[in-house]
Amino acid sequence: MAARHPSAALPSPDEVRGLNNLTGKVALVTGGGSGLGRAMAWALACHGANIAIVDRDGSTAAACAAEIANGTGRRSMSAVAEVSNEAEVERAVEAAVAEFGRVDILINNAGHNIRKPMLEFTCEEFDSLYNVHVRGTFLFCRALGPQMQKRKTGSIINIASILGQVGARNVAPYAAAKASLAQLARVLALEMAPFGVRVNAIAPGYIDAPLTRQHAPDVRKHIIDHTPLGRFGEANELIGPVVFLASDASSFVTGTTLVIDGGWTAQ
Repeated sequence: MAARHPSAALPSPDEVRGLNNLTGKVALVTGGGSGLGRAMAWALACHGANIAIVDRDGSTAAACAAEIANGTGRRSMSAVAEVSNEAEVERAVEAAVAEFGRVDILINNAGHNIRKPMLEFTCEEFDSLYNVHVRGTFLFCRALGPQMQKRKTGSIINIASILGQVGARNVAPYAAAKASLAQLARVLALEMAPFGVRVNAIAPGYIDAPLTRQHAPDVRKHIIDHTPLGRFGEANELIGPVVFLASDASSFVTGTTLVIDGGWTAQ
């Protein structure tokens, strides 16, 4: 009988169950005060992480941090920052590091949208979308990347969108910015891999959240009719994917975009 290769040994049940354990980790979530960011921050805390909520709305950020602390028993804090402002990003990162000593997980989630035909956009509107989505992600990665490199561990997750992969009317700057987030994840993954830091993206489809609730009823019906699962996704359905990419369950996953879209892009 051939000798059994050591890699064939199965991990213990406790090791398997512990793959999603984030106890002792620190996660910073931008745009974390509401919507998808709030759900993802809650999920990470439920799996043991301490949480830094960064949001432009200070009262929303503080309320979310309190909700996490009271509901999960994890340590949490909030910081106010406009993510495209370099000085405010640096202050938010400094506050999180002062509170927790480090940041292990970065979720680049902050974003907004403006809907109109591309030729009607002003330069200011175009810039506002790129500044929040792309410049904001760049600033947080640059602020936290060196400490992750030094510790040789970390997980960065950019919240992209299926609109960065497929065409749709009236969202040109938003779609281009979201495509940039997926590409930033690929490039940064290559640059950070020698340091043991993983970088990935999540591309949600149409999730029932403040941004998509702005759609007119006929648009919402069109989305539902053209989604194979026949409905909008729920914010809570990003919990599994974000915990997976943040934890050791995805220890060999980097430079990829995980699509969560109810089958939209399968068509």
